[in-house]
Amino acid sequence: MIFALGFIGSGLLAVPVLAASGSVGLSGLLGKDWGFSRSIREAPLFYILVGLGTIGGTALSLLSVNPIKLLVFVAVINGVIAAPLLIVVLIVSSNQRLMGNYVNGRTANVLGWFTFALMAAAAIALFATGGISF
Repeated sequence: MIFALGFIGSGLLAVPVLAASGSVGLSGLLGKDWGFSRSIREAPLFYILVGLGTIGGTALSLLSVNPIKLLVFVAVINGVIAAPLLIVVLIVSSNQRLMGNYVNGRTANVLGWFTFALMAAAAIALFATGGISF
């Protein structure tokens, strides 16, 4: 009984955290104010996104979507897009004009490109072997 209450309690904490973290990322990307320390008037987009995320999560649970399959699906998407996003990070972090004194060193670049190659190979192998089934 206590375990079940703890599990439900952690779920109730996780939903707003996930909705808020996604809202922070998107609001920041769009250059808009964000954060619960700001009022709704100061950061309207942030609060709209939090609401949409919460409503979307609630709708998924009411539509009998299998949460484990959804987690696997999202993990696959994250794994596949990680390699192209890593290219962007490596290009930006290696640009002296953008990064100034904080530009990547040789070791960081070698490790970064090695990581990209490994992640890209894993994503290609996933599709080549038919390792995805939802």
